[in-house]
Amino acid sequence: MNPKPPTAHQAERTIQADRLSRPNARLIVRIAALIYDSFLIVAIWMLSSLLLVATTDLGEAMTGPLYQAFLYFELLAFYVYFWSFKGQTLGMQVWRLQVINESGGLLNRRDALLRFLSATPSIGCLGIGFLWILVNPERAALHDLFSGTRIIQLQKLGKTD
Repeated sequence: MNPKPPTAHQAERTIQADRLSRPNARLIVRIAALIYDSFLIVAIWMLSSLLLVATTDLGEAMTGPLYQAFLYFELLAFYVYFWSFKGQTLGMQVWRLQVINESGGLLNRRDALLRFLSATPSIGCLGIGFLWILVNPERAALHDLFSGTRIIQLQKLGKTD
């Protein structure tokens, strides 16, 4: 007698259980992923700024709060898209990190937006929210705690625990 293959729901529950068993990522690995992502983000900012200069009459006026808000919105769109699409930015893929919610699933757009908005002051206040990882026994940053999310360390491909 052949056993029935698992349903999609059962497979998803198994994946979520595996994610929940993974440890939270260390601070140094998170920073490495942020640095990696920053190269891509700066390239996006350069391209969008070039397009703005080429298509508008702004020139020197590309400073100030409106332009900074534009760059912030691009940053928000970058993280919300990647976190809600597959739980990883490019830098997170390289360092085998993934962001998950409290039940082990991937974030929806609302959760990703909440995480981003809570990470902004966490980083902006001299990184105190990130430094919280060093004193929290579960290695959770303040924005992890506030948004109900985790950054987990995935295993290497081909390696089993």
